[in-house]
Amino acid sequence: MGKDMRACAALLAAVVVLAGCGFGRINSRDFAQPGGALPAGSTVAVLPFENLTNHPNAGQIAADIVSTELYGVEGLRTLEVGRVRSRLSAGKPAADAASTAAPADGQPDAAPLDAQAAGRTLGVDAVLAGSVSEYGYQHGLREEPVVGLNARLVRVSDGAVLWTSSQSEAGRGYFSRDSVNNVAQRVATRMIDSLRPVVAAAR
Repeated sequence: MGKDMRACAALLAAVVVLAGCGFGRINSRDFAQPGGALPAGSTVAVLPFENLTNHPNAGQIAADIVSTELYGVEGLRTLEVGRVRSRLSAGKPAADAASTAAPADGQPDAAPLDAQAAGRTLGVDAVLAGSVSEYGYQHGLREEPVVGLNARLVRVSDGAVLWTSSQSEAGRGYFSRDSVNNVAQRVATRMIDSLRPVVAAAR
């Protein structure tokens, strides 16, 4: 009887450890255009992400995280995010800039941009444009962080889409707390990892 109880306790402990350490639900879809790789040394700008969530700053947060990951891709030169926002704002008429800065829903990064036109304004070879479909906590049997990002790499010279990615993840573990920012970091890391061959193939 004692051995059976110890065995059950050990099994329960193993389940708890696995549940606490395991990753949550992950969805990942990536596509690259055959022969559409960027030459080494190309300049890339990350545009403000379109915000499709209720979080007022999700688009800006996502663009910042993705930009940070993009700095680590060898063969690309990434335009600093502050300069991107400054140049885009300077290139807009005053009325358009005001409407983008304070839309009716209170989300400063909600308006999508014409990726090719923005790239010409910024003077880069390609732009990474995207949207945030989920950013926050999902309520159910337990509260868990959920992040969903979509992105595409657009060549400025002809507007061709060289790569697209759709990534989402729900928080991990039942007995450990995971933050939205941690989940967003993992989602962005997977996304940019899938982009690396688009640059490496041209080297």
